[in-house]
Amino acid sequence: MYLDILFLENLLINYVILSLTQRFSRKYSTPFKLLLGAFIGAGYVLIFFLTPYSFFREFLAKFLLSLLIIYMAFSPETLKEFFRILSVFYLVSFAMGGTIFALLYAVKGRETALPVGIGFAALLLFLNWDYVVKKAKQDKMKYEIYIEIFGKKVKTYGFVDTGNKLFDPLSNLPVVVVAYSSVKSLLPYDLEEFVAEGKIDFGKVLEIIKDEKWHSRIGIIPFSGVGTKGLLLGIRPDRLIINEKEIKEVILGISTDKMEFALLNPEIMD
Repeated sequence: MYLDILFLENLLINYVILSLTQRFSRKYSTPFKLLLGAFIGAGYVLIFFLTPYSFFREFLAKFLLSLLIIYMAFSPETLKEFFRILSVFYLVSFAMGGTIFALLYAVKGRETALPVGIGFAALLLFLNWDYVVKKAKQDKMKYEIYIEIFGKKVKTYGFVDTGNKLFDPLSNLPVVVVAYSSVKSLLPYDLEEFVAEGKIDFGKVLEIIKDEKWHSRIGIIPFSGVGTKGLLLGIRPDRLIINEKEIKEVILGISTDKMEFALLNPEIMD
């Protein structure tokens, strides 16, 4: 491939990446500064091929180049802002690189593959970025949770756990895993010793709980993880309130583990 074509292709790709970085980081820049940053990135390609120095092929050189590109394209005012923009820049670069590579592999040999790949990658990022950011925030956010059963209410906290794919096998409702210690004041007193043993048997649960109003609320939830499997006692609450959002169609999975926070099923957060 001729170097001038390689330079122009990289100039285009870098400009698209920087434009998307501006969009998603919400940091103002001008087309000229974005073009300047893209030009620096494309110029590196020429240096890479035309100079004999191995340093320009090292990771450190590429990292320093990315710092220079961000500085020239956005002129961040603080170090925190600088690294925030840099993080978005890397996310966009990796996402676009993966998408373009996949499309080039699918339609290899066609001259239009690269520009179509750039456009397709940019469109995917533009359409899905808000969703990705929302999910990332959910994973890091601590939620205030109120659990209500038969008029009694407790307060606890939890995080969205993307690994929690539990559903009640009978009702097919999503399961929120909570520590027994967090909800024991809501449950029949007779259950405490039984649950503490960690040996869940539905027949024995019904024998222990004499009050029939609980019988329709109780179930058994099988679970499996890496190298482990078992059963959780399932309780259907009247409702959960998560950051003021009321959820009724949910099951509590009662865990005897020492859990500081509840594990929210991502299904109930959409």
